[in-house]
Amino acid sequence: MSNTFTFEFEELPLWITKDGIPAALTNGCAEIKYDRNGCWEIDSVCIEGYQNLTPEQRAAGKRPWIYVKAPAELEHLITDRLEKEWFDKVENALVDHWGDEREAAMEARYDERRDDRMMGF
Repeated sequence: MSNTFTFEFEELPLWITKDGIPAALTNGCAEIKYDRNGCWEIDSVCIEGYQNLTPEQRAAGKRPWIYVKAPAELEHLITDRLEKEWFDKVENALVDHWGDEREAAMEARYDERRDDRMMGF
C-alpha cells in the first residue's frame, strides 16, 4: 500500500454504554494507507491535544489545539472503533478522496495533452 489519506474525526466515542450512549468523545485523525483495489488499513492515529501558548506565540499565529500521537492503548481503541462502528464514515471519506484524485489526474492529463499540442508534439 503506497497511497495515504488523512481521515479527521470529531466526537468519536471511546466508550459506548450498554444503553447505546456514546461517551468519552474525542477528536483526532487517522493516517490511512490504501491501494488501487480499494483495500485500506489504519497506519497511525493522532488525538487532539492542547498546549498553553504565550501571547507572543498566539500573535504569531501558533494554534493551541494540536494533534499528538496517540498512546498505543488509545490507538488500538480508536482503530477498532474506526474499523467497526465508523467503517462507513471512513469508507465514504475514502471514496470521496478517490474521486478527487481521479478528477485531479484527469485534469493533469488534459493539461499535459494541451501543452503537448501547443509545443507541436
